[in-house]
Amino acid sequence: MVERKQDDLRLVKIGQLLLEKRKLLGKNYSSREKFIYSRSKELFGGKDWISIRHLTNLELGKNLPSINMLITLSYAYEIDPIELFSEILAVYEMEE
Repeated sequence: MVERKQDDLRLVKIGQLLLEKRKLLGKNYSSREKFIYSRSKELFGGKDWISIRHLTNLELGKNLPSINMLITLSYAYEIDPIELFSEILAVYEMEE
């Protein structure tokens, strides 16, 4: 993998959007660890669905979520996948 010299502003903004979506769920989901653990129990039958490292990289704008992860995150955030994708697309296009 090639290391980026600078963070892509669009990825950072998308990461901020994802962080905001998690925090809107309430203080029970304030930390990444709590969010992953709680959502795993509540929605995914206790199965591992995302690592703390991957969520951190997404929220810090280091990575862009795959389509599969975007859908999974939308369920975890309790929003429609199309709505989340539309919001991410709007951020992505705004920063061009």
